[in-house]
Amino acid sequence: MRQSLSELYSTVRKAAVGRGAPHGIAEDLADAVCWLDSLSFDGVSCAVDCLAHWPSDTPVVRLLRDENGFVLETAKPDTAASALFAGPALGDLLQTGAVPDAGFSVSVDVPLLVLAAVAQTCVRLKRRAWLMIHLQGQAVIAHCNQETCQIITVAQQITITAQQATEVTLWPSQPDQSSGTIEYLINQEEFSRRRNRALTKGLEVCEGSLKQLEAWAALTLVPESDRSREKGAGAGLLDND
Repeated sequence: MRQSLSELYSTVRKAAVGRGAPHGIAEDLADAVCWLDSLSFDGVSCAVDCLAHWPSDTPVVRLLRDENGFVLETAKPDTAASALFAGPALGDLLQTGAVPDAGFSVSVDVPLLVLAAVAQTCVRLKRRAWLMIHLQGQAVIAHCNQETCQIITVAQQITITAQQATEVTLWPSQPDQSSGTIEYLINQEEFSRRRNRALTKGLEVCEGSLKQLEAWAALTLVPESDRSREKGAGAGLLDND
């Protein structure tokens, strides 16, 4: 199903609010989904995975500072954090300029949403950062700056999926990539080509996942009543009004 960026943004934002997310977090999620789908990743399904498991299965995380530096506080330390909150939290950490040289790691439910949040923070702050997604037997490394996000894999397989409970590590400088074969999934030219295509032709999104988001978005609507129609909502008491 084809969607414009503005249509998709509105649907995702309303769906997150319908699921109970704060408005600011809902806007961050909508930005992340649009960014992913503009690069031909299935951001819509990522949003469904994330919203479906929060808050019952995945906890909220908050970026706090203690005597040892910044930490992510969660009510369930042994459970993967919701990317709904982990993505903005890592963006906040990047904004402080206090990302440790050894990297900052957290286990999340949908890592691609965290990647999108970090990439957009780099654009907004005009900074660069590296995010490593630890998958089974491989690592996906994204180099993000204010202009582009190049994604490489250090493995044989070059397919990225939204796996559950995946560790991600944010780095302030380029991590070591000498231990495996490097394959470019998205280089600078491919990044620009995909983004331009999304802006001119719109996005092709998963229809089933989009319908689920639309169902959650509908939860934000107020049921109509005779009183609301009398006050000017809708066509009025008669369809011809």
